[in-house]
Amino acid sequence: MKNKVFVILLIFLFALIPTDASEIVQLTDDSSSNYFSQWSPNGEKLMYMSFNDSNQLGVWIMNSNGSNKQQISSSDVTGAGFWSPDGTKIIYFSLYNSSPEYWYTSDVWLYDTCTSKKTKVVDMEKTKIVQWVYNGSKLFIVDGSSSLLKLWLVDPDDTSKTFLSSLSGENTVNSWQPNGNRILYTSNESGNYDIWIMNPDGSGKTQLTSAPSDEYAMGFSPDGGKVVYSSRKTLDYISGIEDFIPAIWIMDADGSKKKQLIPVDEKRYIDHPSWSPDGTKMSFESRNIAGDQADIVVVSSDGSNLTFLTGNDTNGMFPQWSPEGDKIAFTSVKGENMSVSVIKLDDKWKSAPAKTIVSVPAISQVNGKKAPGFTVSSIIIAFLIFVLLHKRK
Repeated sequence: MKNKVFVILLIFLFALIPTDASEIVQLTDDSSSNYFSQWSPNGEKLMYMSFNDSNQLGVWIMNSNGSNKQQISSSDVTGAGFWSPDGTKIIYFSLYNSSPEYWYTSDVWLYDTCTSKKTKVVDMEKTKIVQWVYNGSKLFIVDGSSSLLKLWLVDPDDTSKTFLSSLSGENTVNSWQPNGNRILYTSNESGNYDIWIMNPDGSGKTQLTSAPSDEYAMGFSPDGGKVVYSSRKTLDYISGIEDFIPAIWIMDADGSKKKQLIPVDEKRYIDHPSWSPDGTKMSFESRNIAGDQADIVVVSSDGSNLTFLTGNDTNGMFPQWSPEGDKIAFTSVKGENMSVSVIKLDDKWKSAPAKTIVSVPAISQVNGKKAPGFTVSSIIIAFLIFVLLHKRK
């Protein structure tokens, strides 16, 4: 009888997803709610969002060890920020409330980390995406309504912008390709949601996925050679929430070599991927169906070694791999408190440092003129809406 019990225990233990003993360090205290941290390109600083006592959201930066915290935004309500590739500038945008239920972005601001000077870069209708391209010399901005997205290339120094192209219909632009000149987006042009790629001027539209399920782009690998995406059944009034839980896939940027990275787990929902700097690993947020527990998980790029880095009384959201590859910053949640924390990875999960991305040649202005006088992803907007609603409860 004892032998049988021992065998059953062994089987149970091996069936569990492994956990990791990497050290977790909390960098911000519990006096305010702090979210969505991002590393500076050299890994020496972290930028994050913070609610103050007056329920105002601001952009802050601090050293990677949590020291020298300072607020850089001056707006009463401010959205997420993004470092320039050389770390000398930060772009962030303002949030405006047009109704109790609907938030959107408009003004984009530029902060100089050397001089602390703030400049209003561009005033657009409804900013949805902002991303640095060309080693920080240009900004890729998407604005417009849900039925018509307009793509722009913006010069942050002389506050001018160039119209690139537009997308009509139900489309979601994901990102500009690192070290490349292609734009990744999700569209239902073929009937259900699939992943497409195109040139910035709207030419060369290529459908990358065509499975019966809906596919949604989640981002490029650091070198721009691969795409991570989710695949899930369409949620309707008949199917349950389990049919909406995605499987995670990766493929080459031309749509070839599709591989399922993480299969569907009916008890957990995986989202918010972050590639390791060398592209050999990924971290995710793994949330249970009840929504009361979220953890940071890591997995090798071949789908092996899925491992939990957080657990017990700590929820983990929005992981961000450090440029050196030895840490993961994330939003930790304990009860009602949210803070910026860092996981110091053990040798098994450390990555080689990030490589410098060489800029590509400037694109030709085939779809419009340069328009003077104009002084960042759907995931970011969804996140900001979530945290604002969280604070109102």
